[in-house]
Amino acid sequence: MNNMGIIKNIPFNGHDVFFIKSENDTALLYAPTLKKLLRITDGLASRISELGLSWDATDGDVRSIVSLLAKSMENAIEPIPRDRKKSKFFHLALGLTRNCTLNCLYCHAEAGQNDDMPVEILNNAIRFAFESSHEKDLTGINISFAVGGEPTTNWKLFTYCIEKTKEFEIQYKIPILFSMTTNGYYGLQKREFIAKYINNVLLSLDGPPEIQNLHRPSRSGSASYSTVRDSALFFVDRAESFAIRATVSNHSVRKMPQIVEFFCSELGNQYHLVFEPLVPLGRATTNTSLVSEPSQEDFIKYYIQAKELGKKVGIEVRTSAANQQRLVSSFCGAMSIPSFTVTTRGIITTCERDSEGDCYWYGQYSPEAQDFILDEQRINHNVSLLEMPQKCYDCFCKWHCAGDCPDVRTINYDRCFVNRSLVQYELETILSRE
Repeated sequence: MNNMGIIKNIPFNGHDVFFIKSENDTALLYAPTLKKLLRITDGLASRISELGLSWDATDGDVRSIVSLLAKSMENAIEPIPRDRKKSKFFHLALGLTRNCTLNCLYCHAEAGQNDDMPVEILNNAIRFAFESSHEKDLTGINISFAVGGEPTTNWKLFTYCIEKTKEFEIQYKIPILFSMTTNGYYGLQKREFIAKYINNVLLSLDGPPEIQNLHRPSRSGSASYSTVRDSALFFVDRAESFAIRATVSNHSVRKMPQIVEFFCSELGNQYHLVFEPLVPLGRATTNTSLVSEPSQEDFIKYYIQAKELGKKVGIEVRTSAANQQRLVSSFCGAMSIPSFTVTTRGIITTCERDSEGDCYWYGQYSPEAQDFILDEQRINHNVSLLEMPQKCYDCFCKWHCAGDCPDVRTINYDRCFVNRSLVQYELETILSRE
């Protein structure tokens, strides 16, 4: 597959029509909002580039393309708008602790600190979410656990949070949905509680023992694989919705197909598998002699192999930024809703990776007022970070990755080559299937 090429973007009645270089002297004509994907000859692509998409074109083939696109206007769709402040759901993300039972080499939050959220802040965060949802007549509340460490490390605080939230749910009659990313490094009691209350469980498990134990050792340096594997087996059978997230380093990137095969043999296939390349943040910037980010060429090559193997064994393999099925105008809805993400110290931020609240803060808990004081200017500032970079305007991925994660852009980490290559792979796959 030749995934080097963007030939041109020629707008048609307000919709993007992209021409992408493909194989064997062909190009892909791709109009995502018009739901059209065609394989055409390089010659026709060149003529369209020269003549434009106009009824006045003297070329009959060009007029045929114009006619096809015009008929598609009736069923055109719009990307999910950037302004999601009218969402019917309140998004509450709680950073219960900055502590963790593991010592992952690439931890973006550098978790492991004895820093837990005071009960006063937790109670008021839950109250704020329900009162805001009631006042705005929202449909429900999505609650996740993020910002820092493993949420189950302070087990007493974690269970208290769930129980307190359920009390508010009964009082306000507003339904809640729990989601969590977890390291799975615990026993049966915690697994049973999580499966009972958490609707969506995303488990971090990077691969077979030699990969998991290198990437994600315990705090004492011992192996974590067998305990986390047992959690995975439990959640496969008992969790309402379950997925595995595998962080890919230079050490594991070429083993991605084998990871799929290994997980299938160990865990079956009743889950999604999400591969994400290691991003140079936090401890990943100091442990480069042990693990570092994979080369983008390797990630593309072996992700595609893993994806194809997943199709054969019944495991859906995904990665976040390169998602052809997602049509959006911003990468992250959390900044534009905005997400009410509470750090251990009561700082309100939009990003669940912002454990200190340094980058995307827009409010703070006030002990005197026993309430949260929000800053509208900071809210608007965070939304402005979602502005798509100029370089994205003519890219065929623009409505899928929407300029990629603002947090990744902040450190000048460019995943464009990966995103374009994998989206084109998906498009080529659709055409070959059809």
